[in-house]
Amino acid sequence: MSSKIKLKYFKQSGVIPVYKGKVVVITARGSNRWIIPKGSIDWELSAQESAAKEALEEAGIKGEVLPDEIGTYTYEKLGGSYKVRLYYMEVTKLKDKWDEKHFRKRKLLTPKQAIKKVVPAAVSKIMASYFHENRHLIKKKKRKSSKKKKD
Repeated sequence: MSSKIKLKYFKQSGVIPVYKGKVVVITARGSNRWIIPKGSIDWELSAQESAAKEALEEAGIKGEVLPDEIGTYTYEKLGGSYKVRLYYMEVTKLKDKWDEKHFRKRKLLTPKQAIKKVVPAAVSKIMASYFHENRHLIKKKKRKSSKKKKD
């Protein structure tokens, strides 16, 4: 008689949050690994609403989550299988105080830096593809000219 192990299946959603052209990343709880905000989809919320809620709780950020999914990835942890749906978030506010501030660090990185530092690799790959296809969403800082105007 063979025994079959059933994995529990969980649905999650998360955001690739961008504030003034920089990607907002956070550390995983109890680790220095850089990740993006994500969590389980609440039964009474849409995937986008749930992702926005997680972003506020985990990273202290508010903004608009765009409706279209930009990618998905799966992972296994503690006997469960997780499918994560990712959305782009245009961040409008970085809060000074938030629910998980004492458990996580928050950092703003350029898209290129975020792609290199964020784990898992599946998120970096989705991010790289999305930023390549949507370069117009990332606002570049205007450099001040070193030339002085003549009167």
